[in-house]
Amino acid sequence: MFDLSAHAVVLTGATSNIGRAVIRAYLAQGAHVAIAVRDQAKGEQVRADLGALAGTPADPLVMLLAADPGDRPAMERAVEQVLRAWGRLDVVANLVGGYAASDAAAGDLPAYRASWDQKVATAVTATTACLAPMRARGRGRVVSVSSLAALKGEKAAAGYAMANAALVRWTESLADELKREGVTANCVLPRIIDTPDNRLAMPKADPSRWATPDEIAALIVFLSSDEASGITGAAIPVVART
Repeated sequence: MFDLSAHAVVLTGATSNIGRAVIRAYLAQGAHVAIAVRDQAKGEQVRADLGALAGTPADPLVMLLAADPGDRPAMERAVEQVLRAWGRLDVVANLVGGYAASDAAAGDLPAYRASWDQKVATAVTATTACLAPMRARGRGRVVSVSSLAALKGEKAAAGYAMANAALVRWTESLADELKREGVTANCVLPRIIDTPDNRLAMPKADPSRWATPDEIAALIVFLSSDEASGITGAAIPVVART
């Protein structure tokens, strides 16, 4: 699809269904992928599941970073580890997410803050930790997964919608700040992704209409490529067949 050989990616949210698909998509295009994880055992399982795709001890294509994406010092140490191993950092992919219901009328500030911490704080912290080597080289890609809920709130999704909207607005501001430095920043906005959790939560729905993790991964890889150099500040909906 796109040549990402010799490119180094820092990826958060690796243990999710979409995270696994995105890692495979990056590896298929020749990238090296460093996954920042809070739970090292889960990270080890992700790498083990990749088998030969993860490379060898002498030439690892997947690196495990024991770092909380919301912890700035931990992410800065992780970036240093990537630079020591691979000598470059080209892409940060922010995939941390999850859905939690919260009512607008209830004014449930703790629930809203939890959504913010999960979606916005992790993306901002991971990205800003990665920016220095990108800006120094005059080339970088920031790709974050938000949600179509960023464009329109709905019942029982107040905190979720606010957090995803905030991520889009922050990405637009970042893109405008960096647009002359060779660093782009974009968001992907899925509607519903075909995952086991979503199938369980919506048993009467038709999952063939939903976006697949591979479809989301293909867009993320494109936005990470040299071919997407002219796209920045975009929030791209992925509604699939819904």
